[in-house]
Amino acid sequence: MARHEHSRKDETRPQWRSFVRVACRRVLLQLPGIRSRVEERRALRYASSALGAIEESVLLTTLDGRLRFLNARAEAMFGLDRSNLRAYGVRELIPALGPQALAPEGEQQALEPVTLLQDGERRQFAITRRTLQFDGHSGPSAFLWVLRDVTLERHALRALAERERFWSQVLGAVPETLYVQDLRARKLLFSNQNLAVQLGYAADFGADDPAGCWLRLTHPDDREFAERMIFLRQTLPDDSPAESLLRWRHRDGRWHWFSLTEKVLERDAQGRVVRVVGVARDVTAQIGAADSLRNSERRYRMLAESLDDVIFTVDSDMKIDYVSPSIERVFGYSVASAASHGLGDAVTNPAQVERFYDVLRDVHKAAGDPARMQEIRARLARETLHFDCVTASGQRVPIELRIMLILGEHNRFGGLLCIGRDISQQRRAEQGLRMAATVFEHSTAAILITDPAGYIVQVNEAFNRITGYSSAEVLDQTPGMLGADRQQANQLGYVLGQLHQRGSWEGELWLKRKSGEAYPCWVGLTAVRDEDDDLINYVCFFSDMSERKASEQRIHRLAYYDNLTQLPNRTLFQDRLHHSLQHAERRGEWVVLMFLDLDRFKPINDSLGHAAGDHMLKNVAVRLSACVGEEDTVARMGGDEFTLLLAPCADRDAALNRAIHVSERILESLTEPFVLSGREFFVTASIGIALSPQDGNELSQLMKNADTAMYHAKERGKNNFQFYQSEMNASALERLELESDLRHALEQLQFVLHYQPQLSADGRRLTGVEAVLRWQHPTRGLLPPAAFIPVLEEIGLVVDVGDWVLREACRQIALWSSQGLRVPKVSVNLSARQFADGLLGQRVAQILADSAIAPAALELELTESTLMRDVADAMRILTGLKQLGPSIAVDDFGTGYSSLNYLKQFPIDVLKIDHSFVDGLPSGEQDAQIARAIIAMAHSLGMKVIAEGVETADQLEFLRTHGCDQVQGFFFARPMPADELETHMRQRERQPIRPERHEHRSYSS
Repeated sequence: MARHEHSRKDETRPQWRSFVRVACRRVLLQLPGIRSRVEERRALRYASSALGAIEESVLLTTLDGRLRFLNARAEAMFGLDRSNLRAYGVRELIPALGPQALAPEGEQQALEPVTLLQDGERRQFAITRRTLQFDGHSGPSAFLWVLRDVTLERHALRALAERERFWSQVLGAVPETLYVQDLRARKLLFSNQNLAVQLGYAADFGADDPAGCWLRLTHPDDREFAERMIFLRQTLPDDSPAESLLRWRHRDGRWHWFSLTEKVLERDAQGRVVRVVGVARDVTAQIGAADSLRNSERRYRMLAESLDDVIFTVDSDMKIDYVSPSIERVFGYSVASAASHGLGDAVTNPAQVERFYDVLRDVHKAAGDPARMQEIRARLARETLHFDCVTASGQRVPIELRIMLILGEHNRFGGLLCIGRDISQQRRAEQGLRMAATVFEHSTAAILITDPAGYIVQVNEAFNRITGYSSAEVLDQTPGMLGADRQQANQLGYVLGQLHQRGSWEGELWLKRKSGEAYPCWVGLTAVRDEDDDLINYVCFFSDMSERKASEQRIHRLAYYDNLTQLPNRTLFQDRLHHSLQHAERRGEWVVLMFLDLDRFKPINDSLGHAAGDHMLKNVAVRLSACVGEEDTVARMGGDEFTLLLAPCADRDAALNRAIHVSERILESLTEPFVLSGREFFVTASIGIALSPQDGNELSQLMKNADTAMYHAKERGKNNFQFYQSEMNASALERLELESDLRHALEQLQFVLHYQPQLSADGRRLTGVEAVLRWQHPTRGLLPPAAFIPVLEEIGLVVDVGDWVLREACRQIALWSSQGLRVPKVSVNLSARQFADGLLGQRVAQILADSAIAPAALELELTESTLMRDVADAMRILTGLKQLGPSIAVDDFGTGYSSLNYLKQFPIDVLKIDHSFVDGLPSGEQDAQIARAIIAMAHSLGMKVIAEGVETADQLEFLRTHGCDQVQGFFFARPMPADELETHMRQRERQPIRPERHEHRSYSS
């Protein structure tokens, strides 16, 4: 019993103790200090539990870095527990901390990431340090460190950067232009390459107005389509991209084809397309290649279909895939029948068919073996198969068949090309030889045949007629006997020697007739070889070019000599004067130039008629020529004006004495009467004399001064001679003022261009315009070029002004093109200095590139005297200009002195007949002959002809009748400003052709 009570007492004791503890705790909690400490400890337990649940590692240290607390994550990370953490510092746990890590500055700092070894793996941690201030402390009391594992984030960022760099490189390597465009903002959001730079423009091209700028670059034929595509972008469907093909102009003027493919990238809330992604691909080369391939295929097919030979091909499987239509002509079989059944049934000899199949088998076995295939190819090139065939009508036809391998890339076998030829004609060889003999005997060209050693074995009748030698006289002789001299004989021997290398030769040689007369010939030589390539004969043909040479000389005389007096004309005289001045300048000599005008010629010409006047002019020419020596030149400038160029003299006194002596002889010779229509008439002359270098060392200046002196002689009563004096030029001061004004005219934008229409010979179709320079002088008004161009040349500004004219003309061409005004071409005159300064080609190329016009819209005009100053240099410059694209025209043709031999070599497109020849049309016989000769000569050289200065309907009719291609002049329109050209052309279409004025004018106006 006692034992049970004791046991029950032991069981109730723990309950009592628990009760006591609870009661004591409640009592103690009623005390203020005890209760606050309990609350703090409870908060710490809660904070510790929260810090243990987060993924970051949290450390609490003193300001000197000694550890005071680690959360559970940090304990596991560093392998510490709370019992021994106070023995460590933060630098021992994280050695990579920088020297400033324990600096108390700043409430919170993000330190540099560190790499720590965790479970044998290096991982990166981001560290954030925060200062803590406990109650009762006036400043920072501790540091709170938070370490976050950022290894996976860093790996993800690096992977993302790598992917971005990879796709950026991929897009950059794509040859097509990929782009994303915001349609609403009209802004390019992305492009892997700049399309504008590809086309030669600046990178920011079209930034202000992209659509407008690209439309201006679009080919005129594609602009409407391009505008429609821009509008339809707003309604693009999601499932199908929009594709288009456009042409854009490169900065060099060429058109590039581009394939555009665009697809919807984003729509707005209303379903409208706001962003598109597109691909622009330059397909110029592909389109050109496709066109070239189609053209080549068409040409070869047309060639195959036009040949009499039977052509058929078999593919790599030895099946016929093409038969030429000539199969019907040769065999009488249709193309479809031959392609389906082959031609084996047409061959009458089975052994011949088997030979063909042997070739097919050899080729089939060699397929895949390039070396064996090349061997068969070489063998087939040497072999020819022969077949005895029968046509559908039963006619026997011998066929010669040649077989060629069709090899593709890497010598892969692609099939066979077979060409069958009807060789029936070879069996009629004798008939062919007889026909050849007939042609040989009746040819109008001389033909001689030599043996391989060069001895003549046969000649035809034309040879006998042209050379005067009989066949017996030349047989067994060498062709050297026909040479005009030893040099020609040696040249002929050289040509014969060249035949061993080239096989043929053609060219011009001088030969000699039996009578000893030399004559020019066009000679062709051919080496004849047999099937084994052995030389068997030389065949020489030649034709007499005497008539052609005479015609060229007549044209030359028409171009450089006065038709009436046979004296040199203005062109030839100016050329001789130019050369004489150059020669005298180099040697320090003096040149005498004399201008002569008959005093009373007009009344005689008007009263007795032109025939009598012409007779007098011829007599005057004879007398003038008798007054000078052989080295002097007498020329007729036109009408009753003559010029004389005396041979250079060593000093001024000798030149003066010579001029006086010749002048006195001329005046004396004219005192003799002229007998006209049975009556005697008397004329006198007024002579003006200028000396170079005293009165000028340039052609124009010297001629002007001599002309001034001649008019001074007329003012002195005529029938006398006067030397030029500076006082005669009353406008000297005006000239100086003009030079001063010209030096500022270009920079002050006083020059303007007017444009004179050029039309077809019927006067109806505009073929171009000529740009004419005008000077808008501030006080003198609008001045023509004749008033200032010579001065520009003398003061050295003609090149700068000429470049301005080129730039302004090209700018106007571009403006007209943008306005839709079709002006086929604009002709611009080039000065001699501008042509010869050595940089013309570079400037023209730059101007064409800057203006972005089609080079064919520009025509460059030069005078023939400019071209003939240095023929080799002119040929080089003209070739360079021609390669840039503009056409080349020779202005004022007929007034200069050009060699036809050089003229035909120049890359010239147009000859312009000078207005001085047009003025006399159609009544002036001399002008008419020159005009006809120029037109005929130009057409024979493949050039077009334009006549300037047309003022009457009769002149237009004459030019049109004789084949002139284009005309210009006051009869149609004066030069006009650019803004009047379109209005003028429209008015002209509604009105009949009529001249704007009838009086004669100077073309320089």
